[in-house]
Amino acid sequence: MDEKARYESMAYGPIGKAVKDAMPYTEADPVGVHAAVLALYSTALNGLVLTPDERPCCVWTVLAGRSRAGRKGYAFRTAMAILSDSIGDFLAKRVKGGIASGPSLVQTLWETESESLTQEGGADGRLLIVDQEWVNTLKLTNRCPTYAGVLRTSWDGDRVSNITKKDGKRVEIAVEEPALGFHAHIQPAAWARYISMTDAQGGTYNRILPVMVERSKLIRRSKNRRNPLSEIKVSASLRLAYEWARKEVRQMELSDAAAEYYDDLRADYEEMMEELPEEVSCFIERADEQVMRVACVLTASERKTLISVRALEAAKAFVEFSIASVKQLVSQTDVQKARKVLSLEAKIREKLTLRGEMNSTQLQRALGGRYTAAQILNAVEEMPDAEWEEVRTSRPGINPTIFRLVQPEPEPEPEPEPEPVKAAPKRRAPAKKAAPAKKTTTADSPPAPRKAVRKAVARKRPAAKTAAAVVS
Repeated sequence: MDEKARYESMAYGPIGKAVKDAMPYTEADPVGVHAAVLALYSTALNGLVLTPDERPCCVWTVLAGRSRAGRKGYAFRTAMAILSDSIGDFLAKRVKGGIASGPSLVQTLWETESESLTQEGGADGRLLIVDQEWVNTLKLTNRCPTYAGVLRTSWDGDRVSNITKKDGKRVEIAVEEPALGFHAHIQPAAWARYISMTDAQGGTYNRILPVMVERSKLIRRSKNRRNPLSEIKVSASLRLAYEWARKEVRQMELSDAAAEYYDDLRADYEEMMEELPEEVSCFIERADEQVMRVACVLTASERKTLISVRALEAAKAFVEFSIASVKQLVSQTDVQKARKVLSLEAKIREKLTLRGEMNSTQLQRALGGRYTAAQILNAVEEMPDAEWEEVRTSRPGINPTIFRLVQPEPEPEPEPEPEPVKAAPKRRAPAKKAAPAKKTTTADSPPAPRKAVRKAVARKRPAAKTAAAVVS
């Protein structure tokens, strides 16, 4: 996709025109230039232009691209050239970098506001943080427990404070309405390594719009010997809009049609949040408010306070480009996590294989200084193919320890266990077949046994006695 097609949907008003007019003179990505212009210009309007909800209109952006190929610095310098006539004085005085802790951020905001009290116009706490080497700052901010909280609160425009001691007494330094802007550059691989998922889930990075950028073209110096950026024409419209905003605080409002469009947009983002995994959604949970802030800045550049549907559409196009960038960055983070992390033993083996015998100091340096001598020694003792030796010398001091790889002793092969003798299976005698039952008929059936018949034996009765016998 060419640069015109990539940028056309988000180009709107004087900002869109200024970016398109600058593109023939820059090798930067037009979306990257647009992101940088939004960050710089919105910081200049911070505190002067408010959203319909009376929130700050600041837009925080990060350009993510490979070194040189992304042309991140080129995009920032292009934005500076575009805005030099309109907010050049502001950029010369209010840009800071390298703030790496919560207390130092509060202190810098407080000092910026305090210094303005003696100047014409009164208190002015506007401050822009620019980190073109954001990785160096992230290494330090990730160690500070308060930095992320101060950053989030500053984006919201709420009170930030810090407690210090002066002459043995506790003194609170506070900024009631911080007006902080933010713009940074990072490489995609560094994003995967240094962007803390804990801070992302806590809401720190859903306040920042990351934009993936790439070079748009190569400008041949044979045709233009001067710095091409010096050919960029100033935008009188942006200068007039900045002067218009400084006269009084402007609160933006939505037109009737824009209000309906914004309600539908919020509903769409709510559904999107439910469908996306948390490792992606935590970066874009404030997409609807980001659209509102970008639309406010685009509308203010026209010197208007009524936000149109067209301004919301252009703001949505830019925010959705950022959402696509987040998905791409998170997918690269997953690839980084999926890579196998070598153990200390494997790293030691790799270094000794490459460089041969090494002393303790050399091995520590080869491992990047991430491990102590005790950790290295303990790891080597667990390695079957490495050994260490303390070499005694005549020199005073600690004797050097030498590490080397050795051929591991082969482990004795276990004696084969005798196979158990298998008993011959018992053979079962074949089952005898039962003789078929003989069928019998009535003729063949034996006669039924007869019952024995007892013969009655006649018992002799005694003879009757005669009368003669009785007489005698």
